Amino acid sequence: MKLISIELSDFRNYDKQEIIFSPNKNFIIGKNAQGKTNLLESIYLLCLSKSFRTSKEKEAIAFSKEQFIIKGVFELDIGIHQKVVLICSKSNGKQISVNRKSVSRMADFIGSLPVVISSPEEYELTNGPPPHRRRLVDILLSQINKRYIHSLIEYQRIIKQKSAILQKGKLHGKINIKEIEPWNERLIEVGAKIIEQRDIFSKELSTILTSVYSNLIINGEKLEFYYQPDLEYENIDDIKEKIATKLNQLLKKEQQRGICLVGPHRDDYIFKINGKNLKKFGSRGQHKTVLISLAIAEYQLIKNILNTEPILLIDDLYSELDSDREQKITQTIDQLGQVFITSTVANQQNMSDNKNICFTVNNGIVQKN
Repeated sequence: MKLISIELSDFRNYDKQEIIFSPNKNFIIGKNAQGKTNLLESIYLLCLSKSFRTSKEKEAIAFSKEQFIIKGVFELDIGIHQKVVLICSKSNGKQISVNRKSVSRMADFIGSLPVVISSPEEYELTNGPPPHRRRLVDILLSQINKRYIHSLIEYQRIIKQKSAILQKGKLHGKINIKEIEPWNERLIEVGAKIIEQRDIFSKELSTILTSVYSNLIINGEKLEFYYQPDLEYENIDDIKEKIATKLNQLLKKEQQRGICLVGPHRDDYIFKINGKNLKKFGSRGQHKTVLISLAIAEYQLIKNILNTEPILLIDDLYSELDSDREQKITQTIDQLGQVFITSTVANQQNMSDNKNICFTVNNGIVQKN
């Protein structure tokens, strides 16, 4: 899959802009705060209907404007094109159309245009709290597994309903257990499906990630990535029973605190280098290399499962990397499909291939070099 062109209207600092891309590497060069990351965000939004920077897409509407529009033309296969239009307005929210046909359910759209991002704004993935890591895996699995995204939507609804009952009970000092029971039954059923899928795909991602990281470093560091669910279980068949047991154990505590304390919404994922927790002991360079390795591993996993090459977005590639890591990463990226790379500095050696295109961004205006 390739993004042939994009057209932006009133998106962040872009007024009107149309850009035709290379099907290979696209280098986007410019000083800070000129619109490089905004361009990557627009591509990500167009592919996934979500921003990697904010949960409120209306924040991306240009100052004093009513709406933004992003239009893109994709080549799904040789000779097969698809036009996608995303409109986000202050009054009507977000709307997407594919080949002039409105998309009614975003869950059905997600995964049709697979995309992966590596950005300094994703630093919280390796250095922040668990929700950032859960979000990463949720987005990845939602793009490659329709059953997963539907289970995730259903699970979020269950947690919302159960939380409302717990909050009401805390406020009045008493909870009707019969109100909680049906939601706990659904939590066990749907939660087990989510845990099972996370377990399976985390192992697949870990295998690829370990290999990618080892190819990017020269000092023999070993990266580990593993799933740390909210509860311990010996096998997949054991999950439902374990969830039910823990729900019974923590029932009173849930009532006292008014929140859901059991389920995959409390899972985490752990990164270790040479047996040490990356979050606690990793250097900035190690964090950066892990994040880029993770994006490449996601790319490869999506390609393996969907049999199509996703779009890879890498923001601020060359910062915080020594020359050896930079060279290794560049060599690896050269073997991939369509990639968009932003940087404040033009690296002529990496941009010399005639198949690639270098753009300069200045105050929301993109020019091809």
